[in-house]
Amino acid sequence: MSKTVLFISPTGTLDNGAEISIVNLMKFLVDKGCRVLNVFPDYKVASQEEYRAALQNAGIETYGLSAVKWWWEEAPGGLPGNHFMRVNSYNKNIKDIRNIIVENKVDLVISNTVNVFQGALAAAYENVKHFWLIHEFPEGEFGYYKEKLDFIDSFSDEIFAVTGALTENLQNYFPKRKIYSFAPYTHIESVESVKTESSYQHRIISVGRLTERKNQLELIKAFGLLDKSDVDLVFLGGWDEDYKQICDDYIAEHQLKSVSFLGHVDDPWSMITDKDIAVFPSSMETFGLVYVESVLNGIPTILSDNEGHRSAFEYMNEQGHMYHLGDLDALTRTISDTLAQFNQEKLEAVQAVPSLKERYSLERVYSTIVEKLKDSKMNHKKVNQADVSFLNSRKAFKKCVQSALKKLLRLKKLS
Repeated sequence: MSKTVLFISPTGTLDNGAEISIVNLMKFLVDKGCRVLNVFPDYKVASQEEYRAALQNAGIETYGLSAVKWWWEEAPGGLPGNHFMRVNSYNKNIKDIRNIIVENKVDLVISNTVNVFQGALAAAYENVKHFWLIHEFPEGEFGYYKEKLDFIDSFSDEIFAVTGALTENLQNYFPKRKIYSFAPYTHIESVESVKTESSYQHRIISVGRLTERKNQLELIKAFGLLDKSDVDLVFLGGWDEDYKQICDDYIAEHQLKSVSFLGHVDDPWSMITDKDIAVFPSSMETFGLVYVESVLNGIPTILSDNEGHRSAFEYMNEQGHMYHLGDLDALTRTISDTLAQFNQEKLEAVQAVPSLKERYSLERVYSTIVEKLKDSKMNHKKVNQADVSFLNSRKAFKKCVQSALKKLLRLKKLS
């Protein structure tokens, strides 16, 4: 398959599921004979140098572009600089991407998040095919992109969304076109669980950054209700300081023992023992890659029933146990039952791994993207001025300043 494919990446780091999954797709396409290029926002941080090195070692050509803001103005990440600076930066990024497309004779541009638009515009200007891969539900911090759906529709030859609930959700917004699916892929080198003595205590482990969205406080509360002195609770992953403090305060107030926060670990699964169960109480996920990693490592696993988790649970043949988010009694009961019949749970988890690996393969999860990549049909329209009015920096910046002045005058009158 001789194609040149340019990816527009959201962060240029490997600390989020969207980047991890699509780096695996890029590597897969290289193995299939494609020439793969990748553009990312270059903020000159160490994690991005590691990212660049990892991609280049895999035969992926990288371009780091300086940006005031890389995502839509309304997207998470604040408003660095001012509107004039951001719009000038957007325009420069689009021009740079257009140059990359022309110089490298790119056949297809893929935007790997709903939050970036530069690749879609650059592809349209150069009359090149464009795919949009969407990992985010249009709600909460990403609810802003509901207002961008017409733009996304106009500037996508194909739209793909994470399989399950997100695809079903987005299909409602695009009744006149088919939304295709993909499952985010994380490469798993299965590790042997550390063998333990029969007297070793069971542990409840949870992998992932400690954040409000990951909802680990719910697990801490359930652990308190479990009231088992012979079981440890261990968190593997960094944390948001404010949320960590909330968890620490709860632990201190309720005098909970045997709770550990081990921080970031490069390979958390290598620290798992053959006495552990994994619990993931996230309030919101698009898919749930740590759940997938857990069951592929043969660990008895419990997860909340948020939409993304349900999608992953169904995709992985409902391996493990699901509880209703927010139901502490149900979570506590499920943990207690899993510990009570641990040997059987462990046996079933290990026996399920071969069939799950076969199901969760690169060939399967990205089959539709690869199939559509071969299709020469193009659907997008030409760019017109109305489509890019938000990039008219002088007019928009003037309007922004005038609005701010009017607001200031109103406040002065009120005072």
